Amino acid sequence: MVALDLLVFLGIMQHENLQIEETVFYFAYFINTGLFTRVLIHYAIAKVFGPLIWGRGYCGWGCYTAALLEWLPIKENKTIPKKYTYIRIIVLILSLLIPFIFIRNGYDYFNRHIFSPISSSEALPFQPYKIDQFIWFLAGNIVYYIIGIILAITFRKKRAFCKIWCPAALVMKLQSRVSLIKMAPSGNKCIECGNCNTECPMDIDVRKYIKNGKRILSSECILCGNCVNICPVKAIK
Repeated sequence: MVALDLLVFLGIMQHENLQIEETVFYFAYFINTGLFTRVLIHYAIAKVFGPLIWGRGYCGWGCYTAALLEWLPIKENKTIPKKYTYIRIIVLILSLLIPFIFIRNGYDYFNRHIFSPISSSEALPFQPYKIDQFIWFLAGNIVYYIIGIILAITFRKKRAFCKIWCPAALVMKLQSRVSLIKMAPSGNKCIECGNCNTECPMDIDVRKYIKNGKRILSSECILCGNCVNICPVKAIK
C-alpha cells in the first residue's frame, strides 16, 4: 500500500524521487529558496525525526525496496557477517557525494529536477516535467532492486540489502537507539528457545534482551514483529 503512494504515485506518476541522492538536490534548493518541499518532508518524517518515535519502523513497514525483497522465494535467514555491514558507509558517502559533485560542476538541478511550470493540481495524475529526476528515480531504483536481489540470493537472506547496502539505514541508526517505541519483554518468562533470534531478519540477539528483561535497544530493529509472532510463550510485545 505504501509502494502505491511512494513508488507509483510520487515516483512514476509525479516524477519525484525519494532516494537519498535526490534529497541533496532538494536540500540545495531549500538552502537557496527557503522552500521545504515534499521530498524533504518525506525524509524529515520517515528517516530523520520520525525514528525518534518509531525507530526504524519505516524499514519494516514502509520501504518499497524491502517490500519486493520480502516476496523472494528464499526460506533461509542466514546471519550476515558484520564486516559486510560497513559497506553501507561507503554507499552513503557516494550517495551524498555524487549529486553534490553534479551541483558543484554547474548541473542545472533546479530546471531539470525541481521546477515545473504547472501547479500540482494541474499535474495530476501524470507530471510531464522533471524528466531528469524521473531518470534518476528509475536508475536508482533499478540498481537498488538488482543489488538487493543479488545480495539476497548470495547470502540466502531476504533482508541482506538492508544489512549490507542500504544507505538510509545509517541515517536512522542514531535516532533509533533512543526511540520511544521498541519491542520489549511482555512479562512472560523467556524459555530461551532461540526462535526469536532465528526468525529476526536483522540478526539481533533478541533472546539476550528479553531474557535480561530489557527492551530491544539495537538500532537494527525494524519493528517487523517476527519475534513476537514466533515466540511460543509470548514473552515479547
